[in-house]
Amino acid sequence: MKASLATRRANLAETVIQALAARIENGIWGPGQKLPSEQALCKEFGVSRPVVREAVASLRLGGRLVARQGVGVFVVEQDVKRIGFAIETVVDDVRAAAQILELRLGVESESVARAAERRSPASMADITEAYDQFNALGDASLEAEAAADFAFHLAIARATNNPHFTHLLEALGPDIILDLNLKHSQVNSKNRQAHIKKIAREHGAIVSAISMGDAAGARTALQKHLLESHLRYQRLLQGNDPRRDA
Repeated sequence: MKASLATRRANLAETVIQALAARIENGIWGPGQKLPSEQALCKEFGVSRPVVREAVASLRLGGRLVARQGVGVFVVEQDVKRIGFAIETVVDDVRAAAQILELRLGVESESVARAAERRSPASMADITEAYDQFNALGDASLEAEAAADFAFHLAIARATNNPHFTHLLEALGPDIILDLNLKHSQVNSKNRQAHIKKIAREHGAIVSAISMGDAAGARTALQKHLLESHLRYQRLLQGNDPRRDA
């Protein structure tokens, strides 16, 4: 897919995000209210299903929407509890990100293998769409980079045809975004494009393995992609460990 087309779709998604968020903020959709179907939203906004999915996923990450299996997507109620870690300091941020990354390594190593075994033309199209949108980021914000990165991994979870992989990643969304924001923020502006290209190459290796039905190769590519960040977090934590000065 050409970068210009992916960029246009990203802009369409941002338009839908703003429109949906405005309805929540203005009380048009109240807490606990079910959103219209994906098909209805596509028709209303004149956009494709991937655009609506990206917009809804973004609002889920922001804690405004929640998906209920077999029922639909709802506006979050005030007392909804999410999986999360207590974040108080910079060191705690890194520690929390390292913890969530350990969990991701376990969960996503399995989900990527299942995706390779169970992929369909539709799920491969969704994964490729997410891959292309990340590649088309250009000078996007850190938040946009993290959201696009997460959308890629979420598309893989959906390709497993096991809804529990998807629901777990969605529930962990804010914590995963913490990890991704830290990863992307550690790169200075001068090296940002090289950083995006590096991640894109790693994503490309994962996409290639999934498309070929290579479960072992997909698992290896995913682990290589995540382990580098985990090792970096470990080095940061060791550098802030007071026991090193004892």
